[in-house]
Amino acid sequence: MKMELSAKTAKAFVKAIENLTEICLIVFDEDGVRTRIVNGEHTALLDVRIPKESAEVFDYDEQNPVEIGVLIADIKDMTKSLVVKDTLTIQYNTGDPTWLILEANGVHKKVRCKNASLIKRHKIPPTDHKWSANLPWKQVKAFLTSCAKASSFEVLVNADKISLIAKTDDESLTLDLDSDDIELHLEGESLITHITPAHFISLMSTTSAKTVFSVKGSVASVVETEWAESGLKLRGWIAPRT
Repeated sequence: MKMELSAKTAKAFVKAIENLTEICLIVFDEDGVRTRIVNGEHTALLDVRIPKESAEVFDYDEQNPVEIGVLIADIKDMTKSLVVKDTLTIQYNTGDPTWLILEANGVHKKVRCKNASLIKRHKIPPTDHKWSANLPWKQVKAFLTSCAKASSFEVLVNADKISLIAKTDDESLTLDLDSDDIELHLEGESLITHITPAHFISLMSTTSAKTVFSVKGSVASVVETEWAESGLKLRGWIAPRT
């Protein structure tokens, strides 16, 4: 099996994972590469996929998916020096399953794989969607970073807007997003969910200023997000703060 990634895609893949966990289970299959990870508090789950169409080269001739346990820092070491037009090659031979082979800028690195059987498989949580919208990450990030140390913020969904609200004894922050601008769909009247801002930021770490992400939720329920970035397809779930 072999996958060659652009520097942009390789760096984004590493960044998405390292903000949530140190070890992940990478799965090769006929569609590309995927992994599903959770943060240490088990409050945020992220599904990351590199479709084969996003790879510079993709060779896969196995009949079944192949799981590989990897320490993400080992891959990050090979992406640090990558610049535009550089590539990272990832190879794995099922006949020699101990090693994952990485190559970039002429450097050849063998990484000892982790025991895949000891890495937990994470299931998608049940969701209940009563509202959905497409939100601009630039504005949402500005709000989240402004209240990053707060224990939670409020997502208030009304028919005419979504409001993000954070309050402490010393200050309050509000971001209002009009329904027409974000393609808001709502079943029923106003709905409220509380989320930890730091968890939201880590979940969405691969997004850029121009990213627009879809978000779905209900009242005090798991919030689901979905977006594409740098050749990756990502879906995230974040638990409400109760």
